[in-house]
Amino acid sequence: MNERARRMIEAYLPSPPDPALMKGEYYFRRDTTRGCLIIKVHPLDILPMKGGVEYGIYQVKGNRLVRVDARGDGDRFRGVRMGQLYDNREDCLNGAHDWYDNWEDLRKLQREG
Repeated sequence: MNERARRMIEAYLPSPPDPALMKGEYYFRRDTTRGCLIIKVHPLDILPMKGGVEYGIYQVKGNRLVRVDARGDGDRFRGVRMGQLYDNREDCLNGAHDWYDNWEDLRKLQREG
């Protein structure tokens, strides 16, 4: 691992991953009128956009998956970028890598290194 990768890991991934998350499950910070709400979501829809890829996210409610209107505008053809999905609650609350979509590659380097 080079120095640049080490610094990026320190900046974007300050906390370890949550072992309680299932495979394909992430934390998402949803802003509400009562403050921030951290929810567990599953990115299932792949939405190609001009500037990259967005994901339609779903939350488990009872025995079914319900689509989360993450942007708050009701547009079913827009989602969230990978940078807005987290593998631990603390980083999600702090928005540690909201603008960096390749954080999973850094996590992989962190595990290997």
